[in-house]
Amino acid sequence: MRDTIDFGIDLGTTNSAIAVVNDGTVTVIKNNDGWETTPSAVWIPKPGVVHVGRRARDRSENDPENVAAEFKLEMGLADARRRFAKAAVELTPQQLSAEVLRSLRADAAHQYDNVPPEVAVITVPAAFALNQNKATVDAAALAGFSAECPLVQEPTAAAFAYGFHNTADRVYWMVFDFGGGTFDAAVVSKRDGDLRVLNHAGDPYLGGKLIDWALVERVLAPAASRDLGFSEFRRDNPKWLKNFAILKQAAQDAKIQLSRLGQVDITTELLDEGASRETFEYTLTRDELDRVAEPFYVRAIKLCRSALGEAGLGADDIDRLLLVGGVTLAPGLRERLADPRHGLGIELDFSLDPTTVVACGAAIFASTVRSPEPASFEPAPGEFTLERHYDPSVTTTRPTVGGHVHSAAPVDWTAYSVTLSNPAGRPPFTTGRIALAADGGFLTEVDLDPHQTSRFTVELTDATGTPRKLTPDTFPITHGGTEFGGPRLGHSLGIQVADGRFEPILRKNATLTAKGKKPFLTTGALRRDDPESVLRITVLQGEHSRADRNREVGVLEIRPRDVRIDLPAGSGVEVTFEANTSNLVTVVADVTLVGEQFDAELNLDSVRTRSPQELENLLHEAEERLASLHSQAVTGEKRLAELEKDGTLTTVREQVRAARVDAGAAATAEDRLRELNARLDDIEDAVKLPELVQQVDELLDWAAGPAERFGTAADRQALADLRRRAREAADAEDVAAVRNQLDRIIPLVLELERRNPDWPVRLFYSLESVLGATGQADALIREGKRAMAANDVRGLEAVNQRLIRLLPRDAQDAIITLVPA
Repeated sequence: MRDTIDFGIDLGTTNSAIAVVNDGTVTVIKNNDGWETTPSAVWIPKPGVVHVGRRARDRSENDPENVAAEFKLEMGLADARRRFAKAAVELTPQQLSAEVLRSLRADAAHQYDNVPPEVAVITVPAAFALNQNKATVDAAALAGFSAECPLVQEPTAAAFAYGFHNTADRVYWMVFDFGGGTFDAAVVSKRDGDLRVLNHAGDPYLGGKLIDWALVERVLAPAASRDLGFSEFRRDNPKWLKNFAILKQAAQDAKIQLSRLGQVDITTELLDEGASRETFEYTLTRDELDRVAEPFYVRAIKLCRSALGEAGLGADDIDRLLLVGGVTLAPGLRERLADPRHGLGIELDFSLDPTTVVACGAAIFASTVRSPEPASFEPAPGEFTLERHYDPSVTTTRPTVGGHVHSAAPVDWTAYSVTLSNPAGRPPFTTGRIALAADGGFLTEVDLDPHQTSRFTVELTDATGTPRKLTPDTFPITHGGTEFGGPRLGHSLGIQVADGRFEPILRKNATLTAKGKKPFLTTGALRRDDPESVLRITVLQGEHSRADRNREVGVLEIRPRDVRIDLPAGSGVEVTFEANTSNLVTVVADVTLVGEQFDAELNLDSVRTRSPQELENLLHEAEERLASLHSQAVTGEKRLAELEKDGTLTTVREQVRAARVDAGAAATAEDRLRELNARLDDIEDAVKLPELVQQVDELLDWAAGPAERFGTAADRQALADLRRRAREAADAEDVAAVRNQLDRIIPLVLELERRNPDWPVRLFYSLESVLGATGQADALIREGKRAMAANDVRGLEAVNQRLIRLLPRDAQDAIITLVPA
């Protein structure tokens, strides 16, 4: 059994690979076809027969009804299924990914004594959502891995591979990982042997697949329709399914060939409406490919600049741009990246194979992770077991190691000792006898051979000096020049608060494992006599300040039956997020008044894509917003022009159309629509800036009077500070900051208003106008008027509180949310 995991898998959209580390050397394991990569494709031609890899990919043109490929983008979607007509079965993306993983395990077993690995490190895009990460773990379990497989982000794995092979120190690198379905950029620092990912940015729906389909829809399909007279020749038309599968494969093959040639002659057979074969010919040039791919290249470069900016660095600070993923083989992309004006202007490094570097990096990381220990260290009677404590990979030649010895019966451990030795060391090493502590523990230092793997033997002796059998009794430690820093959190995590904002609790790029907590207050009362009231905490993942522009990943609901006593408005709730090294998350809400904790049910197994009709409706609404913004003030014209120039709208429209026949396109469309609406939010904010500034100025001017009459010196100073900050935000055209000042001004104004002796009277008349003089309100209104006539302020306030309870449920906030404490 291996002491470290050692196996790493790149589970890719287009191709997958598995690598292993043995004695400090990383090797890519070849499949039965002799290839280092296995196409991520599954072909089921009849019940009980499953083919994975090259045979499946080669059948995608002629038998698309029974082949599934590029299903990685659908991972974690509960409604995603691929149907295999001849076998009459449907498989989820997790099940399909499991078939690919099972094939890779078999390749490893074939090379290593027919023993498949029990566990492997599996890579995921840094931009993957929580449900996609969990789906990957689920796929590994389905593939037969007996222990939970750790996940590592793809750009991090690539950085590990370059760091392992590169002795340079005190450098900054940027990983540019453009794969078949996803894009990731990562800023990496290597300092004094410590390799760390500082920041990353990515898009889980930006990859070579989009470029292939853009070539099909914008170039090849129009040409085929024109030359062959095909009617309604569209990707979303089911009758042309086979032809579009053929064109998709032709586009992918031509794109690969254009990495070496200036033009490619495409010749393929398409089927007309009568199922007769028609020859389609087209000459695709590299320039034509670059024009189609340009918006996708530009998007990737913008993400790189974003990652650099967030890390406080510029392109000039980066020593090398590490190219990863098949798309980076395109000469047009490389030329653009090297251009300091239109690209990044960073020296390119493609010294490692971009198609296998992620798998190699995953294996290198796996060689630093110990294999899972047995669930129990309890030995059989008369035997002893060793619980080992050590780091399998270190940068020092004298690390500290330890352990605990266990036995089935009580033992006076102080009469026992252990000896650690490495007779093969240069020079040979031994600790001599080390007396055990009362709990059977020990701690010592050992000497390692530099840049080698040293294997130590542990010998247990009893009070008489007799050796006793110990299991396990060995462990290896590898000395290396590079220490790999921890993985980073892929997205910010937090909750939605009462005003519709996103309140992050764990920030993107936090080093994992990570834990964060924040206090909140309830906006309303949770009364046990009102079974319909509920405290709802919506869990979100993303980076947008507006909550509904982020991905909802769970909801925590606390109902009256869940608490022992009524919770008044303003009750404290502390929300805690905890993320492990695989970006898997737990959420707990602690209601301090009752001293109870509630776990959030993250609905990661029920995330669904919107229906094609819903997506079309959302696209229509976004297009109407866009048209409306064009007709308004010119404040946002520059951003509107950029939005239409960068290809976002074209891609959204193509993906919405394709959603009728492709669940992956539906997921892409939903993600792009969320982003499009967030960008339109920003443009609308820019357009509304003058109006917002006017609102702020009017509120501040109005508040000056109550502050002078009813406020304190501190209130007047706070008002002056708010005026200054609001002016600075307006001058900087920072709409979010102006809104933030508006949010701060309103509570101050309300507080000043409440100090006005007339406040209870004004509130009473407002409630009267809303409720009218009917039913229960009629009696309360009469009672309130009597209280006013008697100048009974407390009585009037009591009436007001009872009138508030008669407001419609939505006005009372029957669904209680949280506000920051």
